[in-house]
Amino acid sequence: MIRIEGLTIFLKTFQLNDFHIQIEEGEFHFLLGPTGSGKTLILESVIGLHRPKKGKIWVAEREVQHLPPEQREISYVPQDLALFPHLTVRENILYGIRAKNHPLATYSEYVDSLIQVMRIGPLLERYPVKLSGGEKKRVALLRALAPKPKLLLLDEPLTGLDPSIKFEIQQLLKTLHASFRPTVLCVSHDFEEAYLLGNKITVFIHGKVEQVGTRDDVFLRPRSKPVALFLGLKNIFRGKAICQEKESNRWRVSVNNLQFSIPHHASLGEITEGKEFDLYLRPEEVMIIRDGKPIKDSLKWNIFDGKIEDIVDRGKHHTVFFHPQNEEIPFEISIPNYAYRNLDLFVGKGVKVALRDEAFWVME
Repeated sequence: MIRIEGLTIFLKTFQLNDFHIQIEEGEFHFLLGPTGSGKTLILESVIGLHRPKKGKIWVAEREVQHLPPEQREISYVPQDLALFPHLTVRENILYGIRAKNHPLATYSEYVDSLIQVMRIGPLLERYPVKLSGGEKKRVALLRALAPKPKLLLLDEPLTGLDPSIKFEIQQLLKTLHASFRPTVLCVSHDFEEAYLLGNKITVFIHGKVEQVGTRDDVFLRPRSKPVALFLGLKNIFRGKAICQEKESNRWRVSVNNLQFSIPHHASLGEITEGKEFDLYLRPEEVMIIRDGKPIKDSLKWNIFDGKIEDIVDRGKHHTVFFHPQNEEIPFEISIPNYAYRNLDLFVGKGVKVALRDEAFWVME
């Protein structure tokens, strides 16, 4: 297990105060935050490149903040990869093992397995200058894992790659982690990458840990408006609890001129009459009802008439801006292309929408 407690760093004009994180053994943990929030500084402090003002770092129950980098049993892959240009791929991979004077024979089977998973067998005698960007990423990852570190630190590991190469490396990372279960702390601002690879995610905004949880905890159940806005989530409104619908265990909630009936389980905290909160409506959980189609009982609580204000083609899906009757603020609906083609939608068309119970989330 990896623990960082109370990490505080002063570096020129930047200041990081009282940072905490815990990473279980074998976990792929993502640290998400905006550019300039200090994510890379945290990694560099963990590896030992900066001395913290205060705080403690444990690696497998060993306190390491006072140790030099080479004694911490941590590997680090920076954004620039830092491959040695005068060494072949094979020599780069074995560098960490040799630097620690470990016998190569002890690691040969393990390294051969890494080479097979990362598909770099044909590259072993090449020099970095002869590698593509994606190949360099794979070599850097393998070099970091070869000495069997207790913790692997990744700083924006897939930045600068073409989409097809990026997807390939994502799949390789997924296979690599499933096969060898390294403990990983990865800094990123790529939400897709975090959702695909992360077992646990920490959202770090303005020097503060805003939320820690699984990918569904973070992306589907953001704890606060700052988290939701950072993640780019849409349909965030200020709501107020009007009354409890006791027979159905639901709450009647007003948002401007609209009223919603939301299930009790749509909130981690307690909802009380008159309480105000930020309400998130998931765009993918809003349905447009086709004319003549029966409406399921599960959708009966939240049905609204209105018209389409705008439509945006996003490539894999369409975003429809729905304007409810008697309401000034529209909300977004996300529709997969296969469904969009059957709906005959156009700007100005009057439609009826229904919100699934899964559409609602009350933020603290």
